[in-house]
Amino acid sequence: MLRKLIFLNILLVLTFLFSLSVQAHDFWIEKKAEKFFIISGHENTTEGYNPDRVRKWIVFDSKGRSIKVNLSKTEDGAYFSENGKDIGLINVFFDNKYWVKTTEGWKNIGKREALKSGYQIIESGRSYKFAKFLNKWNDKFTKPLKTKIEIIPLNNPFNSDVLRVKVLLDGNPFREAPIFLNASHEESLKTDLDGMASIQLQKGRNIISVTTKVPAKNDPDGDVIYLRASLSFIKE
Repeated sequence: MLRKLIFLNILLVLTFLFSLSVQAHDFWIEKKAEKFFIISGHENTTEGYNPDRVRKWIVFDSKGRSIKVNLSKTEDGAYFSENGKDIGLINVFFDNKYWVKTTEGWKNIGKREALKSGYQIIESGRSYKFAKFLNKWNDKFTKPLKTKIEIIPLNNPFNSDVLRVKVLLDGNPFREAPIFLNASHEESLKTDLDGMASIQLQKGRNIISVTTKVPAKNDPDGDVIYLRASLSFIKE
C-alpha cells in the first residue's frame, strides 16, 4: 500500500513537471533593426524551430488596415522584414504539432505513434501558439482578432506606464489566466473574473504571455490542446 502511494505521488509530480515543460517555451515576436523575428525560448535563451510551423500570419498598418508582408524563413526560424512598410501590428499562428509526455520525457510525436513505440504515456496533446507584436498604436488594435486564445491591449502602451489587457479564450474572458512577463518561468499575476489585468511596463522589450490547456475533441493523437499566446512590443 505504501509503495503504491509513493508511486502515485511520484507520478503526480512527474505529471505536473511535464505539464509545465510542454508549455515552458515562450513564443513571441521581437523587433531588431528592421526585422521582426519570431522567437521561441525564455528570457535570454532562445532555441531554433522548424519555420514551416509558422502556419498563418496577418499584418496591419498603423491605420489598422490589413497589408501583405511575406515571411522569410531561415534554417531554424522565421522573420518579417519591414522594407519601408508602415507596420502597426503582426499576429502569428504557430502549430507546434503533437507532443506526448512519457515516463522517459517529452516526445514530439502523436499518441498513436508513441503507443506503437512502446512508450508509457502520461499525457498527450497538440501545441498551438499565437504571438502578437505591436509596432505602432491604433485604437483598432483593441479589437479581438478571434484566435483561439488572445491577449488584447486596451490602451496605448507607448505613452503609458501601465497597460490594461483583456485575455480571451474561445472568444470569452479567460478568468484567472496565469500571466508571465518578459519570458519568465515564474507567473507574475492572474487576470480577474472579467479576464482583465493591469501590467506595469518597463523600458525596452515587454513580453506578456498566457498559457493553458483544454480538452481535445475526437483526436486519436492528443488528449488535450496546449495553448499559449503572447503580446510583445518595444517601449522607448
